[in-house]
Amino acid sequence: MKLALKVVLSTVIGTLLVMVAFGYFRARGEITLIDADMRKDHRLLGSTLAVCVARIWTTAGPQRALELIDDADSDHPDLRIGWLNTDGSTHAHAPVLTRGGRATFRDIDHTILPDPERLGDEFLVTRVPVRHQGQLLGAIEVAESLAIRDGFLRSALSSTLLATFSMIVISGLVVLVLGVWLVGRPLRLLTLKAERVGQGDLGGPLELHQRDEIGVLALQVNAMCDKLAEAHARTQTETEARLRALEQLRHADRLITVGRLAAGVAHELGTPLNIIAGRAKMLRRGDAPQASSGEILATISEQAERMTTIIRQLMDFARRREPKTIRIDLLGVARASAHLVEPLARRRGLTVQVTSTAPTVASGDPMQLEQVVSNLLVNAMQACDGDGLVEVSCGVEVAPNDVPGTYAFIRVTDNGHGMDAKTVERIFEPFFTTKDVGQGTGLGLSVAHGIVQEHGGFIDVRSSLGSGSSFTVFVPREQA
Repeated sequence: MKLALKVVLSTVIGTLLVMVAFGYFRARGEITLIDADMRKDHRLLGSTLAVCVARIWTTAGPQRALELIDDADSDHPDLRIGWLNTDGSTHAHAPVLTRGGRATFRDIDHTILPDPERLGDEFLVTRVPVRHQGQLLGAIEVAESLAIRDGFLRSALSSTLLATFSMIVISGLVVLVLGVWLVGRPLRLLTLKAERVGQGDLGGPLELHQRDEIGVLALQVNAMCDKLAEAHARTQTETEARLRALEQLRHADRLITVGRLAAGVAHELGTPLNIIAGRAKMLRRGDAPQASSGEILATISEQAERMTTIIRQLMDFARRREPKTIRIDLLGVARASAHLVEPLARRRGLTVQVTSTAPTVASGDPMQLEQVVSNLLVNAMQACDGDGLVEVSCGVEVAPNDVPGTYAFIRVTDNGHGMDAKTVERIFEPFFTTKDVGQGTGLGLSVAHGIVQEHGGFIDVRSSLGSGSSFTVFVPREQA
């Protein structure tokens, strides 16, 4: 329900309750006042007649006294004035309400009795005893219809209802207009402003020309939006700087990996260079038979292509590229990484082999994931001695450590020295390394961890001293 309607209903209900209470207490007060006035009038009239009747009764006789009562009844058409004898009988011509029974008149008595002639009407009956020199002569009975009082109450009730209805209508309209203009409209504008802020639109200040609490709230909302805009701009600038620094760090890590591979690549390039140089000397000296010249040139071309391929792989790996998420085959990433580190592995006398054969489809950036796997392979080779074995596998399995869902993975396993539990806990910390000076910066695994997290995955590490290590990169899978 709208706030303005709630305010209107509250005002109407409050006004109605106040007017009902006012009408009730006013009616009770009026009834009390009217009854008090009627009883006072009856007492005064009855007492005056009682004095006159007692005097005439003793001087002129009972008949003349009763005639005085008849005359008083005739002079007051709105009253019924009658006489009661001491035995309870009534004067024959007096229209009184009391019938039968012997009465004992001790004091003035007020009673409300129903009208025997008109159903539903009532009379206020006042009985005033008449005494002369201590002797009870009878009683004067004054009866007055309460219809006048009831009519007045109905009139008061009607006027109260009319006043209540008028106040409800007027106050409801006033509160409705003021509520819509001063409350409903500003709150609607505040709601729209909040929705725009929730959608990221911090521009367009809210203009409310009110000097009340809502106006102060609007000013605070505008100030909050200005501060949020400044914080957003500052955060965006810092985020861009952080992303640039992170990309530079990753590029530096790639260059570090290239440096580690340089010795193996140099050795790998040495063989084809020697072959090319030897064949070139044979051609220059003319030692080669004329028929084998074509074979020699083909060998030179093959070895040059081999060197070009090796150098291109290193250049592609070291080149700075924008991240690009596509549908990739992790088996291809594993084979490319293994091929990249193969020269270094041969130089160290190690074996790197890809044991999987089935494609594993995932979503990610192939160059970044190749950087991750290459880092893991270089670390695995550095952890192995001569005749060591490094295996690379990939596939799909349920993630460990209570992580819900099924992930695609690349696993690098070695039979090297292994790590203890404390080292495993810290291996992803930047600049943490267990290698000798000049062998590593401690950034490789930290960078790899950040790349995998950006892909929505994680790295699981299993290792023990003397038993080798296993690094598993889990990334979200895609249906093949």
